[in-house]
Amino acid sequence: MHGISLPERATSRPAASRGLAKRLAIFGAAAAFAVVPSLALAPAAFAAGEFSVTAPAAGDTDVAQAGPGLTGFAGTNLDAGDTVQVYYTAADGTADTPAIFGGVQADGDGNWTAIANFGALAPGQTLVSVTVKELKDDEAGTVVETLPAYSFTFKDAPVPGDPFTVTSPEQLSTVDTATPVFEGTGTPGATVEIQYTGRAGNQDSAGTTIVKLDKTWSITTDFSDLEPGGGTVDTDGVRVLTYQTDADGNELPGADRQAIVFYFATAPVPLIPLSLTLDPTSTTVSDTAATGIAFTATGFSPAESLTLVITDPTGAVVVLPGADTAAQLFAEATDGSAKGAIILAANAPVGDYSVALTGDRSARVATGTFTVVADPTPTPTPTPTPTTPANGGGSGNGGSGSGTGGLANTGLDATGIGALAGGFLLVGAGVVFAFRRKANA
Repeated sequence: MHGISLPERATSRPAASRGLAKRLAIFGAAAAFAVVPSLALAPAAFAAGEFSVTAPAAGDTDVAQAGPGLTGFAGTNLDAGDTVQVYYTAADGTADTPAIFGGVQADGDGNWTAIANFGALAPGQTLVSVTVKELKDDEAGTVVETLPAYSFTFKDAPVPGDPFTVTSPEQLSTVDTATPVFEGTGTPGATVEIQYTGRAGNQDSAGTTIVKLDKTWSITTDFSDLEPGGGTVDTDGVRVLTYQTDADGNELPGADRQAIVFYFATAPVPLIPLSLTLDPTSTTVSDTAATGIAFTATGFSPAESLTLVITDPTGAVVVLPGADTAAQLFAEATDGSAKGAIILAANAPVGDYSVALTGDRSARVATGTFTVVADPTPTPTPTPTPTTPANGGGSGNGGSGSGTGGLANTGLDATGIGALAGGFLLVGAGVVFAFRRKANA
């Protein structure tokens, strides 16, 4: 391992790992008959055969990369519990630079694989010389076996001759425009894309371009999908990842992604005014259970989840019929608005209710109140009073009430009534006549 001098054994393997032929040479033919049965009964503590590397092999060309500067190694006969390290010389001249950082995977037969990182090579370098060692997986990293050094050639340089960089804006700088220009260098003809985290956690593109023949690139960015009010120092700024890819969208070997954090002086997407409107603000118990209280809200982050909490006149949280204590809904993806209706139980207490609508991502809170009053007392319908019929009994002689039940004595005899009736007829005739004369005049 780099920076540590590891003692190397004089032999390639411990005595216990030598082949059967070596045992016969030491102990003789007679001893072999005594040793073989014991080996057959004891469990194998190592893989049979010699530790080796099968890929990449010595002299290989066009070795592919699994990622920028990464390539796979494979081999055989790794002892159980041991590990592998690949060493090379870095661009700064450091010898024995380790290339494996993620450990080694091995099966029960001693076959092993690992990913090696050659990101410290010189720019444009494709030919690399490596030394592969089998190590004990202990704190000292004791060397078990060192294979002879060999070389192979990458198809593409792990570190391109045209480094991919972002030169502007600088890390942690503040820009005074909503559309800052990003600039840098790269491989001519490659595609550069800038990505950032937009609303609802979506990965959005701030712009793309093609690297020019002079190895430079620039992008006038668009961050219009940022959270409203986001991107400033107060909201932790914006973190972007800048990629360099080929025409098929594959990242170029050695072209590490560039992460830049910067701040907007003013949020490119302003905050939407926060509001909560309740309609009606006063209603009866029956109407609240039947049609409810309509609400309309603005000012939340588009597509974020919202939590609606209602408290009754006693301060207790209201459990809405058919819902949890805190009803959850979502703001519109276009403008961050929300609407709905609050339906209370049929036996809801009268008094003032408080409403709080909270944006779970933006942490913005809109509040309002409404009042529930008792249902009006119905006005009773009057009951008709029955009338008592007049007593029809009597003797029929005028005062006693019995007999035929004639009309009451009014003081006028038949003669007087007849005269009065005649007078009314004359008057009536005179009215008709006057109306007719007037009509004929």
